[in-house]
Amino acid sequence: MRSRWLRLFLLVVLCAVPAGVEAGVLRAVGFSSPLSLTPQVSAMWPYGTLHDLRWVLVYHRSWAGFVGESLAAIAVRGLLGTALTALAWPSGVPRPSLARLGARNVVFAAVLGAFLSPWAAMGVVASDVSVSWYVLGELVPVLVMAPVLQRGGMVPGWWRGLPPADTVGLSVLNFAALTAGGVLVWVVPPAFSVAVATVTGGVNGLFWWWAVRIAVRLEGEARWGRVPVAAIVIALVAGFMFTVGDVQESTTRRPEVSEPPALLRLEAEATDGPVIFLAGYNSHYSGEPSGRILPILRYSYRGIEPDGTPRPYPSTATHQSMVDSARLLAAQIDQVHARTGHKVALLAESEGALIAHYYLVTMPHPNVDHVVLLSPPIRAGRIYYPPRHAHTGWGIATGWELRAIFAVLGAVDDLPNSADEPFIRSLTDNAPLFRNNRMLCPVRGVKTIAFLPTLDAAAVPPGVRAKVPVVQIPAPHGLLIQQPAAKQRVVQFLNAGTPDPDLRWDYGAIQRSGAAWQAPPLALSLNPAWANVNGQPPQEFLASSCPNQ
Repeated sequence: MRSRWLRLFLLVVLCAVPAGVEAGVLRAVGFSSPLSLTPQVSAMWPYGTLHDLRWVLVYHRSWAGFVGESLAAIAVRGLLGTALTALAWPSGVPRPSLARLGARNVVFAAVLGAFLSPWAAMGVVASDVSVSWYVLGELVPVLVMAPVLQRGGMVPGWWRGLPPADTVGLSVLNFAALTAGGVLVWVVPPAFSVAVATVTGGVNGLFWWWAVRIAVRLEGEARWGRVPVAAIVIALVAGFMFTVGDVQESTTRRPEVSEPPALLRLEAEATDGPVIFLAGYNSHYSGEPSGRILPILRYSYRGIEPDGTPRPYPSTATHQSMVDSARLLAAQIDQVHARTGHKVALLAESEGALIAHYYLVTMPHPNVDHVVLLSPPIRAGRIYYPPRHAHTGWGIATGWELRAIFAVLGAVDDLPNSADEPFIRSLTDNAPLFRNNRMLCPVRGVKTIAFLPTLDAAAVPPGVRAKVPVVQIPAPHGLLIQQPAAKQRVVQFLNAGTPDPDLRWDYGAIQRSGAAWQAPPLALSLNPAWANVNGQPPQEFLASSCPNQ
């Protein structure tokens, strides 16, 4: 009995120490953003491997570095799994030798890492574009696969038979505990964050204790014991991944309408000046009359005719460089101002919000007086991967993995998206302009309000620290324009210029809950590609507060 409790104590300590060490190192170097990930360092399969993959995908600078870090992560994960499994092995049941157990865990760590890598890459994409759809694309498959992967490395027949209800319950509870631990490290005072990470890591030991015992007890007795259930589930999840892009496409692409989305009926509201509506990613415009009639004009990703009429554009036009789009916006604003004599308001959605922000912070904008940001990607550009022609750079292997993923998605679903498309490249190259809440900073001479969808909070690190009025709308990304509450506030702001901010507590709660499942951001000071963005040295972007305007 004493031996049993001693092994349990050692198991908890072995899980607690790595989490505490990782949190302590991050706190010591002043890098607090990834603290929510630290309890996962000792988590059960597959959550521990997901933790490793996200660090490696962001923090490697060469192919040799990627290979070396991957092999080190596999070795450490396999050895840690061996030790934890051995300590949790039930008394009275013959245990394999440490050599055999170690080989089993190392091999499983390698196989699992290779398989989970695409979903970890989805988490990296979420950190680049700050859109919740990609967080769901990472987590939902992992949660579905977790019960059939949990026994890997523990018993040789882990891939056969239905996982018992206890295994399913433990995988869900472990996910909930890791999420709660990620929340707590942000809720407690900073001085206690390392202690919280350590305690949450120790809780993983209890999960390992019960998971190993359940796996050993039911080895060879699972229902459908001859059916490769794990392989079937993994295949189904992999097939689901090929439909994620199509789902993403259907949620962002609008059907043709006779007017800009719901138009807000601003004609009846007697606005004081013209409004240019910038639609988001994969939008399209077929030249409908309502898109070129004042007071609402549609921004065109293909520019304007000599008379100021916005040109029709296909959805692929939204994939062009944000820099080119901002120049087209500047030309359209100047033309509208010259034609009407009024300053222009911008109503910008999703990608349109990024374009409007880039225009306002990099170009003269004397003819703009109001900006409404709808579903703006907050803290976008938190990761990096070099262009296709580069031979080195932060995230070089990640870039090629994303190219492969998008190539497969494009082949299956006929999607034109690419990891190298000019829009994504311009966002990645100009990332410092969007980091540290820059989207929510005021711009001199321009009244700004931002409408944030609740679900996107899962893709945004904790803390908003907005310096402009913010309104939270219970909706997914890109659908705010259709919400009556948003419509009314937009009309009020454009007509009267008086903001009515409303950011509820649940936005911050979702931010803190999602932080544990985001990829760690690449530190601005590390990346030479960000050394001089828009003529500013990197230290100008390091402060979390807004720059002087």
